[in-house]
Amino acid sequence: MNSWEFLHRWWMPFLWITLSSLIATPVAIYFQLGMDLHAGDELGLPYGDAWVLRDDFLATIVVYGLHLGAVIWLFNADGSTRWAAFWATLIGFAHLAAPIALASMVDVPVGVNRHYIDWNTMRAMVWFQDAQLFLLGLMAWSLFARFVGAEQTGFRQAFAEA
Repeated sequence: MNSWEFLHRWWMPFLWITLSSLIATPVAIYFQLGMDLHAGDELGLPYGDAWVLRDDFLATIVVYGLHLGAVIWLFNADGSTRWAAFWATLIGFAHLAAPIALASMVDVPVGVNRHYIDWNTMRAMVWFQDAQLFLLGLMAWSLFARFVGAEQTGFRQAFAEA
C-alpha cells in the first residue's frame, strides 16, 4: 500500500472541512476580537455602542476560504470520493457565503461607501452559524458513511443494526 493512498479515501473531503473549521473559526474569531468598535452616536446612528465596518468583518472571514480546499478531491478517480468532495465543497461554499449574505443584509450605510454592522447582534449570529455549519459537516460525513462507505471506515460497529 502506497503511503499516500489514504488521501484518496472517500472520507478525506469531510475530514478536510472538519479540520478547516477547527482552524478557520478560531482564527476568524481572533481577528474579529481585534476589530475597531464605533459608538452609534459617533456614526450618527440612534443606538448601539459596537458598530464595525462591514468590510473589516468581511476581511476577518477570508480564512473561511480554507473550506474550499475540498474541491481538490473532485478530481479523484474514485466515484464515492468525488461525491463526498461535491457535498463537502457545497458545505464549504455555505460556510463562506452565509456570513457574507448575513453581513450584506443587515448593514447600515453611513456616508459614502461605508457600511456598518451592529457587532453586538451580529456576533452571536455569526458564531452560532459557524457552530451549525461545523455540525452540518459532521452530519454529512456520518450520513455519507452510513449510505456509501460504512464498510471502508472501520466504524461498522457504530452503524450496525441491532
